[in-house]
Formats: sequence, structure tokens, C-alpha cells
Amino acid sequence: MDSSRGFWVSPLMEAEQKLWVAVLETALNDALSGSNPARRETARRWFREGGQNFRLVCDLANFDPDFVRLKLLAVIDRQDSDQTVEVKTRRRVSKTETLLLQVESGI
Repeated sequence: MDSSRGFWVSPLMEAEQKLWVAVLETALNDALSGSNPARRETARRWFREGGQNFRLVCDLANFDPDFVRLKLLAVIDRQDSDQTVEVKTRRRVSKTETLLLQVESGI
């Protein structure tokens, strides 16, 4: 067992990462939602541009910004093409993690 693991992984770090993952989830929900067109377009632009704020949120969530952007834009494009992305979870994971895993595996 790696004795340094407890040093590098702390409950505060995990909670902080969950917070930033929640920011990504909210933006994705906004980008896929049809209920508020202005919010939807703002969220889509945030993903498309992949600017400094987007990159910072991904870094704080411990995700690679380029990978997240590529995969989530694919999800958005699929929705625009009227293809349904079915989200199935067997354990409790975030929607963003589930979508990333499904897009990565081609589901």
C-alpha cells in the first residue's frame, strides 16, 4: 500500500473537486436544456470557446480541459443531430463523468 496516498488525497480536496465538477454539470445541463435559449447558448459558447475560465474549472475539477471540451461538444452535437445519449448509472457518479465515459467508449 502506498503510504503517501493519504498525504495527497484529502477530504477537502475531494469536496472541492466535486464542487467544480458540479459547475461543469450545471453548464452541460444548461447547454442541453431547451428551457432557456439564452442560457443554453451562453453555456454552449463557454464549451465551444474553451477560454480561461473553462480551463480553470476543468483544472480545479481535475479534468483535462481539452478532453472535456472535445467530449462534451460531441455530446452537444449529438443532441443537435437528434441522437439521444442515454445515461445509465450503476453506481453514484456525476452526470458529467457518466457522459464522458459513454462518449469515450462510443456508447
